[in-house]
Amino acid sequence: MAAKKTFKNVNVIQLALTVLLVGAAFAIGVMWTQLKMLKGKSGQPMQSAVPQAQAPEKAGPLADELWQEVVGKPAYAEGSEDAAVTMVEFTDYQCPFCKRHFDQTESQIETEYIKTGKVRRLIRDLPLSFHQNAHLAAEAARCAGDQEKYKAMHDKLFVTQTAWGESTTGTTLFSGYAQALGLNKATFDQCLSSGKYKAAVDEDLALAQKIGASGTPTFYINGQPLIGAQPYSQFKTLFDSALQ
Repeated sequence: MAAKKTFKNVNVIQLALTVLLVGAAFAIGVMWTQLKMLKGKSGQPMQSAVPQAQAPEKAGPLADELWQEVVGKPAYAEGSEDAAVTMVEFTDYQCPFCKRHFDQTESQIETEYIKTGKVRRLIRDLPLSFHQNAHLAAEAARCAGDQEKYKAMHDKLFVTQTAWGESTTGTTLFSGYAQALGLNKATFDQCLSSGKYKAAVDEDLALAQKIGASGTPTFYINGQPLIGAQPYSQFKTLFDSALQ
């Protein structure tokens, strides 16, 4: 009888320990999830950034002479030249946060502010070094621009980002996109293979470093920085303030 009682007690203890372990594992999972949510709220995951050792000074409001340099020679421009507000976007086509901005925010900005003549949008390139196909993608968009298809290629690159982002055949894929968009494929291929816009993309990279834009996407609205894939409300606040 004593042996059976002892055995029963052992089973009870094992069951209690199992319940405690399961409960502890659940608590750890909850705390880990909360920690990830807090990191998200801090703004750190809102952009792709260069490694800290390479990061220049934090972006701040631009002096007039730097702002004039930033609005000069963009890869692409849309909206009224007489708009009271100019937004410059430094983007990386392989950046997931740039895609988030494209998916969630860009169309509303275009509808409410760009197409209504309130905001002029300029795009400049900031392909980060750890995104292996980002530089080539930026060149591809510019090559499409030679045939008045920059925005079409811009959109196509973000829509298909997962297909070409880690591909070893980026050039072939971009050529296929050009053909699908109705471009002269031979002209596009020659532009891309020749590296016609490599130096221009590098100039944008140098400018970004000069002004302290260390990650993507980075926006400057009349010289005022807005960092990361922020919600539409953040853009609206800055636009409306500048339009007053």
